[in-house]
Amino acid sequence: MRRMAQQQLQPEGGGRTSIARVIGSSRIGVWATGAAVVLAGIAGMLAAAAPASAGLQGEFAVFSDCPTSNPAVVDCIYSNVTGGQFTLGSKTVTINKPVILQGGLTATSPKLVAAADGDTLSPTALTVPGGLLGVEGLGGEVTATAQLAGSAELSSNNVLAGSGTAVSLPLEVKLGNPILGGACYLGSTSDPIAIHLTTGTTSPPAPNTPISGAPGHLVPVAAGKILFVSGSTLVDNAFAVPGASGCGGLLSLIIDPAVDLSAGVPAAAGHNTAIMSGTLESAGAALVKAEAALPEIGRCVLAESTGSGKTAVYNGGYSDSACLDGETNKHGKYEWLAGGAANAKFSGSAKATLQGIGGGEIRCKGGTDAGGYTGAKTLTAEFALTGCESMTTKQSCQSSGAAAGEIVTSPLAGRLGFIKDEPAGGEVVASVGVDLSQSPSLINAECGGISERLEVKGSVILPISTIDKMAKSFSLKGAASAGKQSPEEFEEGVKDTLTATLGAGSEQAGLTTSDKLTNEVPYEIKAIAN
Repeated sequence: MRRMAQQQLQPEGGGRTSIARVIGSSRIGVWATGAAVVLAGIAGMLAAAAPASAGLQGEFAVFSDCPTSNPAVVDCIYSNVTGGQFTLGSKTVTINKPVILQGGLTATSPKLVAAADGDTLSPTALTVPGGLLGVEGLGGEVTATAQLAGSAELSSNNVLAGSGTAVSLPLEVKLGNPILGGACYLGSTSDPIAIHLTTGTTSPPAPNTPISGAPGHLVPVAAGKILFVSGSTLVDNAFAVPGASGCGGLLSLIIDPAVDLSAGVPAAAGHNTAIMSGTLESAGAALVKAEAALPEIGRCVLAESTGSGKTAVYNGGYSDSACLDGETNKHGKYEWLAGGAANAKFSGSAKATLQGIGGGEIRCKGGTDAGGYTGAKTLTAEFALTGCESMTTKQSCQSSGAAAGEIVTSPLAGRLGFIKDEPAGGEVVASVGVDLSQSPSLINAECGGISERLEVKGSVILPISTIDKMAKSFSLKGAASAGKQSPEEFEEGVKDTLTATLGAGSEQAGLTTSDKLTNEVPYEIKAIAN
């Protein structure tokens, strides 16, 4: 879920905020963010990103491959090109697929740090219209796939100024076709296609004429924690393209000249063009790393200190008792301890109603719960429900060996996740839930003696009422209507639903429940990273 308050970026004096002023006053440094803006345009030859890891959700999921384990990285970058084209010699290839560039930036070097999984530039095959000389008819289409032949280098000053080289991008382009073999390239690591992109206006040699890029529009995302740049365009039409090499394997001495002739390469500067338009997202690496841990179970405790009374100097990472306001100087009064401790147990009361989409209903008037926190995102819980009865037959339902009307669940495994973000008072407020599941089933019981077997499988998400503050208890409130659970999934996640079997039939079911977990000591469900 993404909510943006768009802000136009135009030159100083135009009556709107300039990109230099907005970025320069933000929490992200001018150099790092300025460089980030450039990257919105250079991903035009990249492939779709790998699926996000489970650690990051919502708006931050795009940064799942940011190299946050590198202590030098200060910003995470995710760039997605949605349009444009590049002309190499006589061939023009349209960028018609979503493509990605990702990685990190340091405070001291203009080089892009590789993505955590190495997929910094993940190649995609773009179709070369018309193929190459005699190849399309013989072996199908010809594709062009760009690969980095070195490190991208960035200049934020030129990005913000809208002139000069914003990014230097060394590329080699692999031409794909069965006849061409697996090593047919335009450019190489020793002789790359050296593209120098700008958000300003180019000065190419003839016959090309000047073209202009655009810095785009700045859109704050996730309450301003992510800088999102849309409508960015970077251009270059003053670069040269080397001839082909390695085409056709042993026949390269014959095939290379044929490819050169068909593609119009080598092509001197002034005969080639790159135009790349898209979006860019940037966030602080420390914030991304913290977001990956959320939502999180833990305790905000008094930090260690030296001295006493008014002279006490604390060494904590937070200034407030909920551990939401971070202290960069590590002199905060509080410290966050993630996960459970020896006293991580809870107990409490519960009641529940299970309803299938076909109208069948089992109602439990009361009960108890007990469990504990097993990690920073996990817990285990077991429910003993009482007064359980089928609303259709008016017969009691109970687990094997239990008293009449008593249903005891299996020990359920719980996992925290974000449900959704909602705007409230100018801020984005997150809601958190716990996904309860167990295999092969959550409940096994019988209704009316042995006449009807009750089995409940799958998983259910129960929203948690109290987050972002230390609390002695948490309430879990499940809601369902006509057998449909609400919510059915975590934010941008897969569906987590229940299936109930009562007698011979099986159908989707929803759980309406009110459960109170009382902690042995106060705990916190943390959903905010600062």
